[in-house]
Amino acid sequence: MALSWLVSLSLAALIGAVAWRGPMPMIGLTVFVPWMIFRESTRPRATALALAYYLAASLPSVAVAQAFEPNNPAQGWLLWLAASVILALPWAAFWNPDSSKSPWRCPAALILSAIPPFALIGWASPLTSAGVLFPGTGFLGLLATALIPTVWTARPFLLIFVVAVANLIYSAPAPPSDIQVVNTKESPDQFQKEEAARAAVQFAKSNLVILPEGAVRRWTEATEEFWSPTIQDLRASRRAALVGAGVPIANSQEFQNSAIAIGAIQSVTFNQRIPIPIGMWKPFGPADGVPLNLTGPGTLQVGPHRLAILICYEQLLVWPILQSALEKSSLIVGISNAAWTRHTNIPTAQQACLSAWSRLFGIPYVAAVNG
Repeated sequence: MALSWLVSLSLAALIGAVAWRGPMPMIGLTVFVPWMIFRESTRPRATALALAYYLAASLPSVAVAQAFEPNNPAQGWLLWLAASVILALPWAAFWNPDSSKSPWRCPAALILSAIPPFALIGWASPLTSAGVLFPGTGFLGLLATALIPTVWTARPFLLIFVVAVANLIYSAPAPPSDIQVVNTKESPDQFQKEEAARAAVQFAKSNLVILPEGAVRRWTEATEEFWSPTIQDLRASRRAALVGAGVPIANSQEFQNSAIAIGAIQSVTFNQRIPIPIGMWKPFGPADGVPLNLTGPGTLQVGPHRLAILICYEQLLVWPILQSALEKSSLIVGISNAAWTRHTNIPTAQQACLSAWSRLFGIPYVAAVNG
């Protein structure tokens, strides 16, 4: 019995380690973790299995935390452990020795771990596998994914058949042809970097040009003046641009991590809803980061496109894309700054998640990265 549990524990950790480090289809493996958890014979064993999965899946967060706080390396390890323990709590709470009599428990644990307050750190959610298994099915596919642990035990061949049919009939939508993505490179010369970004926008031919998070460090009155000729050119040619930038908050040391739409529309700012806890959103530290914005809008209308904008960390979570999908988005736009994460697998995981969400809701996606 002990050997069987150790095998399950190792398998859960292995899934956590590989599912978020490879091609998008690998995320589909995560759907077996809830099933394994609810097969365990005791609550401590089930909790340990969930913890092993989250510890393995979120290990790259240590390197990111240390990049934010290089003078306090121990903080990264503590945050990694604390976040994994918190994410394992719903599984500990809803586990039952006879889950067949309470089929709602596993879906409840999955859903609880994906909505606020758990949503603030709700990465590595097995619900993301809905895009791999049930493309084009939207919220119905999410529900089906939540029910898989129950259905797999009772009707495994039926489940395999449904997944196969869903993937055979799915046809991926192509991104709009009038949109151009510009990736930028991190540089110690901030002026040179921003001038390259501005020139890329000015000389692009597409109706909408998208720049990544961090393309402009801070968007101030001076920045807008610097960009003024480009903005006028965009308006004259009836084009627009979406620029990732920090927007200072008046009378404070905080700033909004934003995507700013400029050009042939009234300038409008879309703010990140869930910044990285502790690193950017600092509920227990000095007020010099990015505020939490859970009630902010999930989409931004730019010309004919209703953009579901996922800014960096949000691409790894469930809650932001659900909110955006409810607002009838027509294009998923991922913008990120890989300057903090390029030494980890996180950029790969972000692309895989964007692809999975695109498949689930049948909405095309584009991604712009500052690397």
